[in-house]
Amino acid sequence: MKRQTIRCASAALLGLALAVLLVWLGATAPARAGPNTTCVNQSGTGCDAVCGGGCFASVQAAIDAALPGGEVRIAGGTYTDPGGTVAAITKSLILRGGYDPACAALNPTLYHTMLDGQWGGSVVSITNAGEVLLEHLTLTHGDGSGNCGSNYGCGGGVYATGTDLRMGDCVITNSKGSASGGARGGGFYAYAHGHTVEMWGSHVVSNTAAPASSASTEYGCGGGIYIEGGTVSLWENEILDNVGSVNHGGSGGIHLSDVASADVLTNTIRGNKANVSIYWSGGGGLYIIYSSAVYVAGNRIEGNWAASLAGYGGGAYVYKSDAHLARNLIVSNTTGTMNGYGGGVYVFSTTPVTLSNNLIVRNSAATSGGGVCVSRSAAPASRAILVNNTIADNGDTGVVASQYAVLTMTNNIVAGHTTGLTVGQILTGTIVADHNLFWNTSDPITGSNAIVGDPLLTADYHLRTGSPAADAGLTIPWLTTDLEGNSRPQGSAYDLGAYEGVTAAVFLPLVVRNR
Repeated sequence: MKRQTIRCASAALLGLALAVLLVWLGATAPARAGPNTTCVNQSGTGCDAVCGGGCFASVQAAIDAALPGGEVRIAGGTYTDPGGTVAAITKSLILRGGYDPACAALNPTLYHTMLDGQWGGSVVSITNAGEVLLEHLTLTHGDGSGNCGSNYGCGGGVYATGTDLRMGDCVITNSKGSASGGARGGGFYAYAHGHTVEMWGSHVVSNTAAPASSASTEYGCGGGIYIEGGTVSLWENEILDNVGSVNHGGSGGIHLSDVASADVLTNTIRGNKANVSIYWSGGGGLYIIYSSAVYVAGNRIEGNWAASLAGYGGGAYVYKSDAHLARNLIVSNTTGTMNGYGGGVYVFSTTPVTLSNNLIVRNSAATSGGGVCVSRSAAPASRAILVNNTIADNGDTGVVASQYAVLTMTNNIVAGHTTGLTVGQILTGTIVADHNLFWNTSDPITGSNAIVGDPLLTADYHLRTGSPAADAGLTIPWLTTDLEGNSRPQGSAYDLGAYEGVTAAVFLPLVVRNR
C-alpha cells in the first residue's frame, strides 16, 4: 500500500514538472508562424524564428513575398524605399507595425513603426487589393502627384482604389496630394465605389492637398481625408490642422463625395483650413457632396476655416446630400474675414438636411449666418430641419435662410446674436418656426409659440434652474435623447435646446441680450 502511494505521488510530481516545462517552453520559444506571415525589421535578420514566410529588411520585399490574405509584421523603426512609395499593395493583406525586433511581441507604444515616403510618392499605395488592414503605422512625407492624372495628385499618405480598406491606430502626417497641381486627399485618398472604407483611432495631422502657392485653376479638396463612393465609417479619429489648398478653392479636414452611406462618429475635427488665400472655399472641417445617408454624430468640430477671406461652412458644408448632423459640438469655426456664409454649418441641398441636438456656438460668418445658413441660388430650394439645437454667440446672425430656402425649426434656442433668425438675400421659400426660444438684440422672426426671453444658460450652455426653456418643447418621437445621451423628456415635456434637464449650479450666463 505504501509503495502504491509513493508511485502515485511520483507520477503526480512528474506530471507537474512536465506541465511546467511545457509552459516554460511555450513562453520562451514562440511558435513559428506559417508561410502566410512575413516579417520586417531593420536588419532583415533575427525574425525567422517567428515568421514562416521569411524575414526582410524591406517592407516591399516582405509584401511581395507574402501570400494573398497573409500578414506582414513590421518591427519598430523607420523604413524608406528608393522609389518613394514604401508599400505598394495589390493583394489582400494585413500590414501591421509595432512589433519588437523579433516580430514576436506586439507593443506599438514601445516599438514605433514609421514609413517615410521621402516625398517620392504615396507612402502606401493600394490598388485592387481585395481586403487590406493597416494598423499601428505612422506614414509621413508622402506625395500623391500623378496618381489621379498628369496634373492631379491623390493621397499623399495613403492612396487606395478598388479595395475594402480598414485602418486603425495609425498616424498620417506631413504629406501632400500634389506638389504642383490640383489634388484630392493630402493625407488619405480612397476611390471606394462598391467598397468599404473604415478608419478608427487614427490621427490625420498637418497634411495639405494642394500646397502650391502659385495661382491655379485646380482645387485642393480634403486636406486630411478624401473619400469618393462606397460605404464609409470614420470613428474616434483626430483630424487636425490639415489644409485643402494654399491658393485656390478646396475643403479642409474631411471631404466625402458621392458616398453610398457614411457614419462619421466621435471624431475631433479641429484647426483645418479649406483655403488659406482669398478664393472661395467650403467646408473647413467637413465637406459632404452628392452623398447619401451620411450620419455625423458625436463629433467635436472646432476652430476650422472655410477660407482666410471668403468661404462657405466654416465647420461643415452640406452640398446636395442626404445628411443628418446630431449631437455635435460645432464651436469657433469661421468662413473668412471679408465674405462668407454659415460659420458653423452651411446647407445647400434640395434633399432635407437635419440638424438635431447640436451645440453651435461662437462661430462667425463675415456676411450671413454665423451659426447656420440655408441657401440656394436657384430653384428648387435648399431645405433644412433644425430640432433641439442650441445656437448661441455666433456674432451678427444666428440662423439665416437666403434666396431659395425652406427652413423648419422646432425646439431650438437661438441666443446671443445681433439678430436671431432672419432672411438674407430676398427669400423665395418659407420659414416655419414653432416652439423656439429667442434672446437676441433683434428677433424679427420668431414663428409660433415662441419664447422671447433669457434662456438662463450656464457657461457651457446647459439650462439653469428657472430657465423658461425647461419643459417648453414639443414631443419629437424620433428624438428620444439629448446631446449627452440623456433621455427626453426629463420633466413634463421636452426642454428646448441641445441639453435636456437643468442644473442647480449657478453660473453667470454667457449669452446676453443687448437692449
